[in-house]
Amino acid sequence: MKSSEQKVLQFILNHSLINSEDKILVAFSGGPDSVFLLHLLKKYQKKFKIKLAAFHLNHSLRKSADEEQKFCEKFCRNISIPFYTLNADVKTYAQQNKISVEEAGRILRYKYLQHYAKEIQFNKIATAHNADDNAETVLINLAKGTGIRGFSGIPVKRENIIRPILCLRKSEIESYLKESKIDYVIDESNLTLKYERNFIRLKIIPELEKKLNPQFVNSVLSTSMNLQNFNIFFEKLLKRIESKYVRAEHNEIHIMLSLFDKEDHFIQSELIRKILNERFSLQTEQKDVEKLLLLTKKQVGISESLKRNLKAIRERSHLVIFKGEFSYGSRIRIKAGEERKFNSHKIRISKVDQSDVKLTTDKNIEYVDGEKSGENFIIRKWKAGDRFHPIGMSGTKKISDYLNDIKTEAKEKKNQYVLTSRNKIVWVIGKRLDERFKVTPNSKIIYKLELLNE
Repeated sequence: MKSSEQKVLQFILNHSLINSEDKILVAFSGGPDSVFLLHLLKKYQKKFKIKLAAFHLNHSLRKSADEEQKFCEKFCRNISIPFYTLNADVKTYAQQNKISVEEAGRILRYKYLQHYAKEIQFNKIATAHNADDNAETVLINLAKGTGIRGFSGIPVKRENIIRPILCLRKSEIESYLKESKIDYVIDESNLTLKYERNFIRLKIIPELEKKLNPQFVNSVLSTSMNLQNFNIFFEKLLKRIESKYVRAEHNEIHIMLSLFDKEDHFIQSELIRKILNERFSLQTEQKDVEKLLLLTKKQVGISESLKRNLKAIRERSHLVIFKGEFSYGSRIRIKAGEERKFNSHKIRISKVDQSDVKLTTDKNIEYVDGEKSGENFIIRKWKAGDRFHPIGMSGTKKISDYLNDIKTEAKEKKNQYVLTSRNKIVWVIGKRLDERFKVTPNSKIIYKLELLNE
């Protein structure tokens, strides 16, 4: 038995990565790392008493992509391993989601690995990350400020994903394959410096090994393992805190503002990272955390945009984080200068001059004082207990009573929408403006509200 094999087998045993009767789907690119991993698992398949299959994602990024797919298929056929493959347009996905090609490839790879593992009823996924990959990841995360999780590198195991050869250097893997005369494909994109990981691999790590520590990669791996053990403890603590301050509603996450008064700043930051990572699959950077921390100190209704089409908004008692347009549940976010669809209608809010204000009997057009309302609004259905101050009347009135007073039919009443700002009703849409937001001769900022048929 070769030393690299012994090293991996001991690593698998120490971290309890493989159990008897496991069904393992191997992420197989055809490169040296995945070839080594699949070869080793096949060699010791009877020892482990496991079932194996391989999955290859054709990224469609290089001219050689189809040839690599053919190599993988032939390799698996020669060692009698079931082979699955899929073509994915990674570049288009990256453009649509405004992320790097590297990140897009990673997201799609794990997405389809999980899909196929579930489809063929395999309980584990094995990826061929090695010690060099781990060192690169730590340095990238350090540069981007991803926090303690980022510094702990690539997890040895996470849920159903295992990384059996994380203990090996790239050089050990390539030497093994050369001695064993096992072929693999070369990814020419690994040689270009336009990718951040390649820059770290080809420029930074060699200098660190040359001038600081020849065992830099192994030292980083050792530190990563220690931090991962700490993370296990810390995750339990964060989970308890999360249950106290965080709740999920529809497709959004609510973080209670009391978190930012009662807990330590470090806890606040790490909990934000945890939420963005786990709930929205966002590789969180320090600037994302800082945006949300600053948002807690801003006015109600102020919003922030994060990566991957994520948004957050400051409510009176909590932050709301959600994906997509400014909407959640039956609520739709809209800012001055925007137009939003709801139900079978749409609302347009535009800034106008005092001279543009026209008195009209058209209930679908209103003007409001922008200094009183602010530029952020919410469109939502009215709810029990809602009150507003009907323009031209004294005092407030319940929406339900107002709708009854104007003899609104039951079906229409049920589907009535209101426009709100800073937790106050600005407009019972298409029916009545609130007195508190009306335009006066002294109004300096004026917004025109228009209800339009779609």
